[in-house]
Amino acid sequence: MKRTALLAILAVLSTVALASRVDVERVEASSVYPPEQGIRYDAKMATDGKLATAWIEGEEGSGLGSWLKLHAAGETELTGVRIWGGLWSSYDFWTRANRPKTLEVKFDDGSTETLTLQDKMEAQNLMFSKPRKTTSIRIKIKEVYSGNTWFDTAISEVQLLSAAPADHHEPTGFAFSSKLADDGDGNYKPENMTDGVLDSMWCEGSDEGDGTGEWVEVSFGSTVPVKSLSMINGVGGNLKAWMNSNRATKGRLTFSDGSTHDIDIKNGATLQEIPFPEKKTSSVRLTFTEVYKGKEYNDLCVSELYFR
Repeated sequence: MKRTALLAILAVLSTVALASRVDVERVEASSVYPPEQGIRYDAKMATDGKLATAWIEGEEGSGLGSWLKLHAAGETELTGVRIWGGLWSSYDFWTRANRPKTLEVKFDDGSTETLTLQDKMEAQNLMFSKPRKTTSIRIKIKEVYSGNTWFDTAISEVQLLSAAPADHHEPTGFAFSSKLADDGDGNYKPENMTDGVLDSMWCEGSDEGDGTGEWVEVSFGSTVPVKSLSMINGVGGNLKAWMNSNRATKGRLTFSDGSTHDIDIKNGATLQEIPFPEKKTSSVRLTFTEVYKGKEYNDLCVSELYFR
């Protein structure tokens, strides 16, 4: 990871539409690129919650007509999809492989919608023209952006979106003390903490210290009751990367009225739930007051973070 310091406290507004994610029970594909050097590109790689893995179609040519079919547990009213197009294991790989441009989405009743992605290494929310009640959707590749080396088309991750309430308070904005600069592995924006992807994260970017005293703040847009924090501490999705980076062991919650509550944070790689006395607030700042140092990088990271 490359390091940088921000000269001032930054605040950002979330660009992610307020939509809850729907669990994918099963996924299938028209074709799959064969394994290479022990790496698989099966359909399920597009819904495993990791950007380092991807589905790659196995057709001749650029993959036009190839498709993924995602099945929910039952009939669900879907409002759209969120897609990470291309190979996201690094920016270099993203430029080298084909990325989807135009997609045809087909629903259980046979109706279709056409969606278009921008050629950007960004998670993109593609919303349907109206809510669709369906148990599955088939996503067919109609056009692609060409890679500069490989001519197979990849999708790293797909999420189904619903207008149903989420099981946590959706953020409307973030603030933070510092942020690690973008590098060849991607970006470290605070929005990454609420994207449902294990190996994307916010990392502090201070040149001094191990992350002690750094903070991230979540705003909710209105006053809501909060009583627990769910988080994946450190770099998620890969045990080696998790061990190499710093993790928090203690923190302080500061609410919009200025009151505080100290919490203990487990030095573990899995999702943890941290309860605290219920509080009505429009924002929560989490300041990291104690940090466990990783083996290689001196950056504190958080993969996922939700208030309930």
